[in-house]
Amino acid sequence: MPQLELPDGALLHYADEGIGRVLLLVHGGTGTGDYDWELVRPALARRFRVVTPDLRGHGGSSDPDQLIGAPAIGRDIVWLLEALGVRPVAIIAFSFGASSMLQLLCERPRMTDALVAIGPSRAGDSSRVGPITSGPWPRGLIALHHEHGEGPDHWRALRKRIAASWVSDLSLTDAALAKITIPTLVACGDQDPIEPVEVAVGLARALPAGELLVLPGAGHFLARERPAELIAVLTGFFDRRLPAG
Repeated sequence: MPQLELPDGALLHYADEGIGRVLLLVHGGTGTGDYDWELVRPALARRFRVVTPDLRGHGGSSDPDQLIGAPAIGRDIVWLLEALGVRPVAIIAFSFGASSMLQLLCERPRMTDALVAIGPSRAGDSSRVGPITSGPWPRGLIALHHEHGEGPDHWRALRKRIAASWVSDLSLTDAALAKITIPTLVACGDQDPIEPVEVAVGLARALPAGELLVLPGAGHFLARERPAELIAVLTGFFDRRLPAG
């Protein structure tokens, strides 16, 4: 798999597959590009050139200065796209990756033609940091290998750093979201234990071209829990909302 050396010395590992217009996939905190998207990426790669990075400190990517957080994720994505010389026709992002892409698009609203944000947060909540960083975590995420990690408990360090950034760096106000005028699909499950449906509803309403998808009976990991339904919805969304090309 290719990797890019970033200006701060971190190595960003990414997959690049398929042909056609570029689709960027951004995974969630403590996940990897392979794990989060493995059940939907093959179908997407039949239609797009799919670029799937591992966020810094995750999977095959390094984070020597422990900078992981929403601002660093945004910078890394910009550096990656500039290095590849591409502009994605759409971005699909999950969880903290989705929140980070929403924040990036508030600053760079024309960097893509459409966004799908799955299970995003709108702002951090300091009262929830303790329960999040000390509570249970999905077994599939705990089992993942992070090549540049700090041992078998690296996921704990990632979780702590991301929770800190969630509180200190994330604030998606109505005024900021109004800058994102591209078609944006906000997706969630109605059984999501991380963010209630009301967060997705509020985001979709605040976005000028926002749309909402709520999957009944689904939790947080839509791309793993309900991949076939998600692909069907994505296909329809892209058919309706992407420019011809």
